[in-house]
Formats: sequence, structure tokens, C-alpha cells
Amino acid sequence: MDLSDSNRPVAYTFGNFELDVAPFVLRHDHKPVALGPKVVQTLLVLVERVGQVVTKDELFAHIWPEGYVEEANLSQNIYVLRKVLRAHRAACHIETIPRRGYRFIANVKPRAAAQVSQARRPLRWLAAAAAILMALTISAASTHSQSIASSVRLTKEGARLYALGRYYWNLRTPESLARSVQYFNDVIKTDPRSALGYAALADAYSMIEDYSCASMACRHTAAKARAFAMHALRIDPNSAEAHTSLAMVLELFQHKTRTADLEFKRALALNPNYALAHEWYGNSLLERGHMAEARRELEAAIALEPIATATNAWLGTEAYFDRRYSAAIAYFRQALDLNPKRLDCGVMLGLAQEQIHDYAGAIQTFQRYGRLTRNPGDAQLLIAAVYAHMGRQQEALAALQDARRSSRKIAADEVALVFIGLGKRDRALSYMRQARFTSHTDRMWLARDPRWDPVRGDARFRRWMNAG
Repeated sequence: MDLSDSNRPVAYTFGNFELDVAPFVLRHDHKPVALGPKVVQTLLVLVERVGQVVTKDELFAHIWPEGYVEEANLSQNIYVLRKVLRAHRAACHIETIPRRGYRFIANVKPRAAAQVSQARRPLRWLAAAAAILMALTISAASTHSQSIASSVRLTKEGARLYALGRYYWNLRTPESLARSVQYFNDVIKTDPRSALGYAALADAYSMIEDYSCASMACRHTAAKARAFAMHALRIDPNSAEAHTSLAMVLELFQHKTRTADLEFKRALALNPNYALAHEWYGNSLLERGHMAEARRELEAAIALEPIATATNAWLGTEAYFDRRYSAAIAYFRQALDLNPKRLDCGVMLGLAQEQIHDYAGAIQTFQRYGRLTRNPGDAQLLIAAVYAHMGRQQEALAALQDARRSSRKIAADEVALVFIGLGKRDRALSYMRQARFTSHTDRMWLARDPRWDPVRGDARFRRWMNAG
């Protein structure tokens, strides 16, 4: 084989895709596909050995020659590639070879430098340059390594630890958050002069407080989050990551919404491509009922980081309350694909299915939720409401009774929804009066929840909303 520069492959084509060898750019119908460099590099290794089994060790050696990474990073890259290929209905796919590795199946054609016409070359490299700029803002494995803007950069080892920490942080389970703290502490030890490790620790403690703390079990967690955010800002006042971390502390723990908004805006002014700033700002706007603005910020976040579980979850929530149920279902399924343990997404997926009258799908979703949750009575309540809307009164009441047996205390407003479905408004209202709002956000969600539409015009419902 002639390996002169003119005949060396500079690109590979398969279907309507073209994959550049250097730089790592994938295009579909001549348009760049927004993927991180490590994701494209994963595809390149597979394409170069099309039809052959590429072991995981070989992939690690090619893609992460700098050292050890966890298998989850490779799995995420493969997941993203499969999703891109499916989205474009490509006649190619990536096979998993159990306990060995992966194999790329497609009709691949190498393209040598001599085959690229001189007339096309300037436009080709202009498109490639644009793709590089786009790819540099995309996270390859639910990390923020491509959007770092702090003045003191991480070392190679620090960046590796930071990426692993962000991966576990994005899973949002008590176990994964604890693991992210370990990695971020290692980042600080490795790169003590960078603000990134301290900002990441602030984010980790904020999420521990938000996702997994009982009322007193984590009483010092909020203080830790604030302390790390402030320390990050002292190290680097121009760190978008640090301003975002502080904004979340102000929003979540001190309820200083206006001040938090200023910090979010400051972060985005410093780095418009920081996905987490868009996500958390959008989250804040959504919880205040600013739906259009929230959607804009969340869509900006998902464009920068397509495989962020939390952003997909919040976009699904916005779509559900905006009555765009098909979009909500798609976002919640995406979030559950990324993290099957997101129980909140399971509940919201079932509610969206219920609204489009996919009752069998909703029941199946709630049953799956019931097997995973520590409070199976909650799932039985949701199933009871579905049976009620189906007109199956006996099964609705039986599921309601199962919920009462499974839980010491069940939510009065959810019981009310069962009786609304059964057409028994007086009974529903008696339960509604027992329910109490714990926050303005609870009231806002309920005011928008389509499950209450049948009684929204009832004066008694309006009085309850105003007095609850």
C-alpha cells in the first residue's frame, strides 16, 4: 500500500457521513455534527478497523494515551455515537462484542489527500475549522472539560480527575455524588492554584444537599458549598465556574434570587459556552414560572452538553408543564437512558404518558418506579389515578388501598387526584384541604399541572390554591 502523503487517508466516508482524520471532525451531508473530539476519535478508531473487533484496551490506548480513565467514559462515547447514527437513520452501526470490545459495521471508503479537489479544499477546511470551534464547546462524556474558562488551567492529571468527577457528579445519586467529592478533592491536591477544583466541590456539596440530604443529616453541607465557591472566586474572580457555583448557593440555600441571577449572568458573560450556567439559570427561571426564558437557557445548555442527564430532565419538565407531552416523553426517556436511576424522570415520564392517554405505558412506567423506590405506595397512588381516568373504578380504589397499606403517610393532593379522575369532586376537595404547600415552587407547579385541569374552574379549587 502506498503510504505517501498524497495517498494517505485524510477522511473516511460511510453513508452520508464524512469523517476527517485530522482534525477530528464528523460531518453529515457536509454539515458538522456537534461532537466532542474524544467522541469523534472513538469513532475514527472503529472506522479505521471497520468489520474488526476493537478491544476496549485498544480503544483506551488510542483515545486516552495519557493514562487511566474509567470504562464509563468509553461507554458514554459509544452511547453518543450510536445515538447520532440512529438520529440520521444511518445504514451502519456499532456492535458490542461481549467481554471483548466493539465492531463498526458499514460500507467505509477511505479518501486520500489527492482525491480532495483543489477547488473544494478551501471550503472544506473552512467547514472543518467551524466544526472544531463547535466541538470545543461540546462535552464528550458529561464533563465540562471543553468549556473551562478559568485563568489557571488544569494539568493533564488534574483534567483527568476533573472529568471523572464531573461524570459521577452528573449521575446525581448519593453514591455518585460522594464519589465526585473524592475526585474533586484530588483535583485540588493536584492543582491547588486552579479555581476549578474548588468550584466543582461547591457544586458537589450543593447537589448533595439538594438530592440526598435529610433535614439534619447534612446541616453543614450548605456551608461547605458556600465556602468552596467563595474560595474559588478568591483564586480567580473571572472564573465562570466559580460564579455559577456561587449563584447556585445563593439560589438554593439563601433564596437570594436576584443576587443569584446577577451571578448567573456574570458567569455567562465570562463564558457563554458554560453549559452548567445555562442549565442552572434555566432551572431557576423554570421554578419561578418563567417558562419561555427557562426553555431558552435549557436548550442552550443541551446544545452545549447533549448528554447531561439533569438538563434533559428539566427540559422534559418544562415541556410537560407547557403541555408539549411528546417532547416531554422524549426528554425523559433520554434522561433515563443516560441514568436509569433518575426516579423523578420515571414519575414525570408516566405522567406525560397518562396525558396522551397511553394508559398502559403509564402503568408500566409507574410499576417500574414502584420496584425502584423506597416508597412503593407512591407508585400505587399514581397507578390508582391512571385507573380512575380509564373509568376502572374498582381497580382505582384497590390501588388506592394498596397505597395506604404500603405507606404510613400518603400525599393528600395525590389522593385528591384519584377522586378527581373518578368524578367525585366533593371527596377530592376534602383531601385537597388536607394538603399544604411547603414552598412557592410547590404552589407554582400545582398551578400549572394539567392533572388539575378538570377542577381548575371550580371556585373551591381556587380558594384552596389561594389559601393552601
